[in-house]
Amino acid sequence: MSAAELRTHLLPAVLPKGWTSQADPAHPGPGSAAIGEPRCAFPGGGDVADAGATDAVASATASFSGGHSAGGGVMAGAETLYSFSGDGAARAMRRIRQLAAECAKVVTPASDPPGFTERIAAVSGPRLGDDSIRVRATTTWSDHPRDVQHDDALVVREGNTLIVLWCSPTPQAEVDTVLSFMPEAVAQVRSRHPAPVEPAP
Repeated sequence: MSAAELRTHLLPAVLPKGWTSQADPAHPGPGSAAIGEPRCAFPGGGDVADAGATDAVASATASFSGGHSAGGGVMAGAETLYSFSGDGAARAMRRIRQLAAECAKVVTPASDPPGFTERIAAVSGPRLGDDSIRVRATTTWSDHPRDVQHDDALVVREGNTLIVLWCSPTPQAEVDTVLSFMPEAVAQVRSRHPAPVEPAP
């Protein structure tokens, strides 16, 4: 699918439980956020997925928000769709798993505040699409070792398309809530008449 077609298959404007979605401006290029970054300089699961998708021929992204965080704020998430030619999507899934293994643990010196430890792992995702991965990303800090932030991403391959959901660093329960939209996201990609990503004017 082209970027324009992908955009129509993003999560719809009105989501369950009062969440809303809006398509973001076009990316400068698929996987562009990872280009030029030092090896394993990934702040979260979504960045690992993005780095594995550099062979995509088109992409589109939407941001969504709703619900209430543990701190009383509004939870936020995002979705990116990547389209590939040939077996590019399957190769991207292999690359994501490889990057997660290569970057399983990143430690910055405690003398370089705030020193932190980041752990990345690719585990099996839900039984959706042709293949799925959950990229688990956790961060702890040297000055607050009990504080843990989760920045997971869920990646599902549907044919030549990768569907990626991720969220800002947040408690695990909130991550799970954001990623729970994956069945709707897969249905949008499969649909011949997807619900509009933006409200009608």
